[in-house]
Amino acid sequence: MTKEELLALGLTEEQIVEVFKINGKDVEKAKGDLATVETELASTKEQLNTANTEIESYKSMDIDGIKASAESYKTKFEAAQANAQKEIDALKFSHAIENALSTAKAKNVKAVKALLNMEGLKLNGEEIVGLKEQIENIRKDNEFLFDEVEPNGTGGSKGGGVKGGKGGGTEENYGASLAKLKGKEKAPETNPYEL
Repeated sequence: MTKEELLALGLTEEQIVEVFKINGKDVEKAKGDLATVETELASTKEQLNTANTEIESYKSMDIDGIKASAESYKTKFEAAQANAQKEIDALKFSHAIENALSTAKAKNVKAVKALLNMEGLKLNGEEIVGLKEQIENIRKDNEFLFDEVEPNGTGGSKGGGVKGGKGGGTEENYGASLAKLKGKEKAPETNPYEL
C-alpha cells in the first residue's frame, strides 16, 4: 500500500506513519523467516547432493569383488596361521627328539636321528610316543652310536676294557688311552695278533 492509497481511505498522517511502522516490522520478520528458510533449503540441497554423490559411488563399487577379496584375505590369513603352527609343532617335535637322543647318550644325534622311523613317532605334550622303544632297538643294533657309562663311573667300553674275558687280548679303556696320550702311564705292550 502506498501513502496515497491510505490517504484516500481517510487515514491521517499520524495513522499512516503508524501503519507503515507496523507493516515494516511485519516485512522485517517475513524477511528473517525467509532467510531462515532459504538457509535451511540450501543446507538440505547440500545434504541431498552429498547423499546422491555417495549413492553414485556405491553404484560404481564392486560389492561382490570386495566380498571375494575379504574372503580371500581371510583364507590366506588362516592358511598362514596354520602353516606357522605346523612349523612351530615341527620345531618342538625335532627339539624333543634331539633332547631325547642327547639324554640317551647318542654320540652323533643326526646319525641316530636318521635311523628313526619318524612316521612311527608322535608328540604328546612334552613326550614323544614310541621314541624310547626305537632308541633301544637302534642301541641294540648299533652300540657304537652311543656312549656307554660304566656302573662305577669310569667310562670306557662295556666289560671294563677287557675284550673277550678268557685269555683273550686286552683292549684299553678310554681312561687308559687318555693317560697314555698324556704320558702319565705307559700302556702295556700287547700283541694284537696273540690269542
